[in-house]
Amino acid sequence: MAYKVIASSKSELDTVKAIEYYKEIRIELAREFLKDLRATKNYLVKHPKKIQVRYANIRVAFLETFPYGIHFRLQDKTITIISILGTAENPKKWNE
Repeated sequence: MAYKVIASSKSELDTVKAIEYYKEIRIELAREFLKDLRATKNYLVKHPKKIQVRYANIRVAFLETFPYGIHFRLQDKTITIISILGTAENPKKWNE
């Protein structure tokens, strides 16, 4: 089944912030983060229903290596990526 993917501007900003953070440490680390993020996105697009609902109909696909989760909603054939948060961050900060 083909799913349409919509990435919120928040999720895009989260990605940029994470990449900048890892760039400050080491450029190779930023590249590895991006590679892990892409692999996780590819998996969730192919198998969104295999990812558990965590709260308020939000599913979280965790990256394999880095401590981040892709928070998304699945509705019909649309995947909406809401945010990409570090595992130590509180999802309630979306309201800020």
